[in-house]
Amino acid sequence: MNQPDKHILLSFIQGDQEATDYIYRYYRTPVLRFAISILKDEVEAENIFQEVFTKIICRQDKINPDMNFSSYIFTAVKNEIFDYFKAVKKDHKLKEQFWVNVQVASKEEKEQQELQLEQLEGLISQLSPKRKQVLHMNIFEKKSYQQIAEELAISVNTVKNQLIKAKAMIRQEMN
Repeated sequence: MNQPDKHILLSFIQGDQEATDYIYRYYRTPVLRFAISILKDEVEAENIFQEVFTKIICRQDKINPDMNFSSYIFTAVKNEIFDYFKAVKKDHKLKEQFWVNVQVASKEEKEQQELQLEQLEGLISQLSPKRKQVLHMNIFEKKSYQQIAEELAISVNTVKNQLIKAKAMIRQEMN
């Protein structure tokens, strides 16, 4: 989906429903990612996006089509998040829930990283012994292609090829 151009923005300002839907769909995912990265709470991030988008629709006739709309919407979300944090600061229950969400998110991120590390170790173990050795020397021992070639009595091109193939396989499997 392409970034909304000035024509779509003008249609949105005039109240066109298709343009509104387009802008909503275009910005929803990146705004939610941004909000979740700060709030660590998907539900609250969704609430903030809905609140911001509703406010933008109510004020759409005041939007300047020459301005950077992306900056506008992300600034509005950031400000709404600040307001949320002010409310959290005042409300003990909200504060407790926020910290629970942060801890859960941290635990989930750590578990995800551990799973990825296990997957990476498994993939490295599947490499041929020579390719595994070349990869280990380059990544963990920080040796140059030339140093590896000299130690293993192989050409620099062979070292390059082994590393390219090993990294390509790992990248493909990790994605």
